[in-house]
Amino acid sequence: MYWKIFSSSFLLLSCVCVNAQTPTRTNPRDVVVDANRQELDNLLLRKPIITAEDKSARQATLKQINEDFKALQVLNNEVMSQVTLAGTLDYKSISNKISELGSKATRLRKNLVLPKVERSPKSLSAISTPEELRQSLLAVDKVVMSFVSNPIFKTTNVIDVELAKQASSDLELLINHSESLKKAVSHLQKQAR
Repeated sequence: MYWKIFSSSFLLLSCVCVNAQTPTRTNPRDVVVDANRQELDNLLLRKPIITAEDKSARQATLKQINEDFKALQVLNNEVMSQVTLAGTLDYKSISNKISELGSKATRLRKNLVLPKVERSPKSLSAISTPEELRQSLLAVDKVVMSFVSNPIFKTTNVIDVELAKQASSDLELLINHSESLKKAVSHLQKQAR
């Protein structure tokens, strides 16, 4: 009797153990679907891993963009305050500020992700008198104001291609004008001596 109970319990346990060890058969179609899903996850859906260095570099770039954006406005206001004053122009001060305007605009062009300008910007007409310099500086003021008041800098997460092209064009024009103005101011400064 004990023998029957022992053998039946042994037989029952061995069946359970054998069942637990057999691999489950998967449908080949499920294997293909899982492989495709995993490949899509790897190729399309995976975001690049952002390291702490990347985050700090991005934050430093954003900080630099904000500083240059504000400095562009401050420098422009300082130049315009000299232009609107009656009397002689301080060529050295104007030259320094125009040079800084150009360097800020160049750095903004490098740091901002804006489309390339398709056509070359208009150059300033020849400047041979202080009054022509004033008019050219007023033209630069219009370019700076157009750039800083561009709606692309006020809206977030929406990029209008035309506004981005306009901002890029304004920066190119500002860089071009600052180079021309530095030469003109240097020439006028030599004439004044």
